[in-house]
Amino acid sequence: MIRPGVAKLEPAETRVEVGEFRVNYASLGSGEPLLLLHDSEPGMTWRMWLPLLGMGDSRKVIAPDLLGYGASTRPVETPDFRGQARMLRDFVDKLALGRVSVVGAGWGGQVGLEFALEWPDSVKAIVLIASAYDKGQLPRLQKLRRPTLIVFAEDDMVTQLKAGYLLRDAIGTSRLEVLEPVARDPREDFRMSHRLQRFRAPQLVQLAKLFLSNPGGMVAEPPEMENELRGMALRKEEEKGPAPT
Repeated sequence: MIRPGVAKLEPAETRVEVGEFRVNYASLGSGEPLLLLHDSEPGMTWRMWLPLLGMGDSRKVIAPDLLGYGASTRPVETPDFRGQARMLRDFVDKLALGRVSVVGAGWGGQVGLEFALEWPDSVKAIVLIASAYDKGQLPRLQKLRRPTLIVFAEDDMVTQLKAGYLLRDAIGTSRLEVLEPVARDPREDFRMSHRLQRFRAPQLVQLAKLFLSNPGGMVAEPPEMENELRGMALRKEEEKGPAPT
């Protein structure tokens, strides 16, 4: 058994031909398939998920290098999120994974959303970690109707928390979890708050495992975003205390 946030065994790496591409991926465990999609930062590979493999406790984890990354095929131009989603459709078919739950971080979340939108019958549940999105996806997400957990840090300055509320309201069958600020010192790298897999791994593992154990039971129709944002602003004002006279 994998303890939260700790992998006892190194995942096995395999390469598989998917159409015209070679896709490198890591896999570990057994049970329902859990597809992990990495971010788009330079040098990113499936290994970004090593601190979070506890999410796959009692599941089969499959973490590919997306096209243009790691040991997968590197086309002259890296495919956009639509091209990556098409590759994932063929990848899931090639491995005979059937219906999968998808976890996407940053750009990987945008890729995962496109995969779910185009092939909804292939997706059971979705976890979005500091996820990006394309504005053209937002109106389409209202028809997605897949249980979705959305996790952001309050001080994310790369994607920003507002994106979490927009995604939550667009999807409807979703739950937003806002984590406490990560970069508490102004001298710290502001990108820390976007790299939750590195700086908030135990919390992510706990939230994801709880959600994936009962996806439909953890989602609810969202309140109005404007009211909730106003509530956050009021809380911040209260924390500051009264203005000096």
